[in-house]
This record gives sequence, C-alpha cells and structure tokens, in this order.
Amino acid sequence: MTKRQTAKVNMLIAMILFFNKYEVAFTTFIQLATEITGFKGSYDKLQTEIGKQGLKISGVAVTKDTNLDAAIKLTVKSARKARAWAKNTGNATLEALFDVQAYTFGEMTQSVVINSLTTIKTALNTNIFSLTAYKIVAADVTAITTAIDLASTEIGTPKQAITTRAVATGQIEVLINECDAYLGIIDDLLVPEYEDTDAEMVEAYHLSRAISSLGNKATGLGVSINNAATGEMLEGVLVTIVEIARSGLSDIAGQSLIDRIKPGTYHVTCSKVGFVTYTVIVEFVLGKITSRAVALMPI
Repeated sequence: MTKRQTAKVNMLIAMILFFNKYEVAFTTFIQLATEITGFKGSYDKLQTEIGKQGLKISGVAVTKDTNLDAAIKLTVKSARKARAWAKNTGNATLEALFDVQAYTFGEMTQSVVINSLTTIKTALNTNIFSLTAYKIVAADVTAITTAIDLASTEIGTPKQAITTRAVATGQIEVLINECDAYLGIIDDLLVPEYEDTDAEMVEAYHLSRAISSLGNKATGLGVSINNAATGEMLEGVLVTIVEIARSGLSDIAGQSLIDRIKPGTYHVTCSKVGFVTYTVIVEFVLGKITSRAVALMPI
C-alpha cells in the first residue's frame, strides 16, 4: 500500500475500535447502526484484500505466512522460558539465542526466520531434560517442529502471487473509498445527534477520524504483557497509543508491536476484560523500537 493508503487504513482501524466501544449507545438509532454495520462489512473486505496484497513476489502463499506466524509464536513462548534457565545456569550463549520476541523476526526474510527458528528449536531439544522444571517438554519441541515444517512447505507460485497482488492492489483503493462513503453518511447522522447530549463521545469520534502522519517504520512500541498474579503471558490485550489512535492486540506469547509511529510523547494504555487497565506515558525516539514489559493486575 502507499503511505496515504496506510494512513487511511490506520484511521479505519481507529474507527472500528470507536464503534465497538460505543456499540450499545447506537442500538436505538437504527439507521446509524445500519450504516455502521455496512462500514464494518466493507472494512472486513478491505482487510482480506490487504492480506492478499501481502503475498510475496517470490511465491510464498498466505497459508505460509499464517504457519510462519504460528511457528514464531510457539518458538518464542518456549524460548523465553528457556532464557530464564540459561541465565540461571550462566550460559550466556544460549541466553542470547533465546532472547527473542515475536517482533524480533519482523524485518527478516522468511528463509532467515525459518533458519533462526530451527536453531532455537535444536537448542531447546538438546537441553530438553534440563528445561522440564521451566515447563518446557518434548511435546513443545514437537509442536514447534511441526509448525516450522508446515511454514517451510506451503509454497505457491510466483505467477499466482503476482496476479493476486495486482488484483488486490486495485481492490484496496475501491474498498477504502467504500469505507469513506459510509463514514460520510455516519458523520451526518452521528455528530448532529450526539454533539449536545454526549460531547465527550463526539470528541472521541473526531479524534478517531483524524488521519495521523506516518512515522519511520523502525519507530515503534514493543510490549510484553503478562498476568501479574500468575506470570502467564496474556493474549488479546488491547494496546493503544491514545493521541494517535493506533492500536494492536497481544498475540499468544503476550507480545504486541506497533510500528511506523511519529516520534513524540504519548499515553499508552493496555486493557483486557477482567484486568485493571494499565496506563503509561512513553517517549518515542525516531528509528527506535521502545520496549515495555507490562504486568496486568486481575480485577
């Protein structure tokens, strides 16, 4: 996508979050609810086309990307626990090898990712008996091996990938315009109806509708989130950079990465049902991924 399209899509994501948050408030305004449903449908189709455009020209299929993500998540989950073992036993080499997060692999080519995951998997397997106390067992290594094998074998053809990408590129612009058309109608319905009775919500709507400037891709936030009571990594935590309405969900390994952030100082919130919302002020420096470890307290 172009920078303009990426900025527009970021705004659309913010709108989805806004509509989900205030969904109950709109149920009595039937036409507004209908337009929002139409917008969400167009947005879902847009995300499908964005996924198709993400096909690599080398011919790697969408299924491979999915399997590669699964392999990364499984490997990181065991590697992080293994890093604690390596640190406790004074093995600096393995401590460095196991020091990975999901976003560690973001800038690597897929072949390099496969090689890196395989190296970590081999080290886990070699030391499996020592890692039992750290809740890493042979079945974990087997699951990682299976995921790596799937990611390595699901290959499409370059011609198919090129064709799919070309069609998706055209559809992305069509669907962005379709989403914009729905938002134009929603503007005319939502703002006059609620600006006097719920000014705070309307302000949140306008903030979500703003299209923020894109930052350097390498300027971003990497968050590692766990349960403060159990230490378990938390999936599905909503991480939001408030002032620029950028959000992401933590994965199965408790990791969330939001990149292409314009440098500056922003409020960051981490929220999940059943936990106390965490808020912190973070300064983002150009060209740097700022890391934060967050422990959410159960309610």
